[in-house]
Amino acid sequence: MKRYDYYRPSASSLGKKKRVVRRQGASFFFKLFLVLVVLLVVGCGGWLALSKGYRLLVNSQVTDWHAKTIVITGVTGQINKEITALAKPYEGKPFSVKDAAALREAVNKRYPMLKEVSVRRGLLSGKLTVYALHRNPVAKFILPDGSIRYIDEDSTVYSDPNPNLLTPIPFVELDGSVPEKLSPEFIDLVKSTLKLNKELDFAFLKMDLNNNTVQMYMPDGCIIDFGEAVQLKRKASLAAQILAFSRERYGELKKLDFQFFEQGKVFLTQKPH
Repeated sequence: MKRYDYYRPSASSLGKKKRVVRRQGASFFFKLFLVLVVLLVVGCGGWLALSKGYRLLVNSQVTDWHAKTIVITGVTGQINKEITALAKPYEGKPFSVKDAAALREAVNKRYPMLKEVSVRRGLLSGKLTVYALHRNPVAKFILPDGSIRYIDEDSTVYSDPNPNLLTPIPFVELDGSVPEKLSPEFIDLVKSTLKLNKELDFAFLKMDLNNNTVQMYMPDGCIIDFGEAVQLKRKASLAAQILAFSRERYGELKKLDFQFFEQGKVFLTQKPH
């Protein structure tokens, strides 16, 4: 006698159920895809609208920007007040990119002791900011007319009526026309001698700009002739060693001559006893 399992689903019914499940899954993913597409379209539309609005706002500010407030940063004291007065006429008035360039040029021309001068416009704030830094001199020299020029760390030669020097700086005597910049080699010499201030505590430097030569005059009258203004940092270090050695054994020297330095020779002249 055959037995029938009435609870076992037939193969045809299983196939139908499986097909129903697949259709439900496809429908779910399709709906999810549609939702993502809608969100993407809405997001892109919103972003484009915001970008266009921002560009319109920026363009309107660029073409019709007004300086509401003026701020001077980087410098203090009298220079800060003077630059503020220089920028004051622009306050409350339209201020274009050309005006910014003109103000920057005026600051650079009037204050050669300043560097990194910039004029920035706060696009949405209306703040006009002028930024500048005071140059840091490493040496100074006096021109034939009695005026003083300073030499910056980047070898720039400039004037400064109120240097406000915190520490003394070396004095340099120049022969020849004064350039806008001195050689980096010369700046290396000054910096290296400042580090060797005990060994090379010189009275002043003398530089012949026509022949590009450098001499160092010591307080005891010794002259160090570095010759051509090349490898000055190495020459200064060697001069300090020679002076220290000679002072212990031979007393003070009259002159050190580096004109044959490339051949590995330094000529010494002793002072007469």
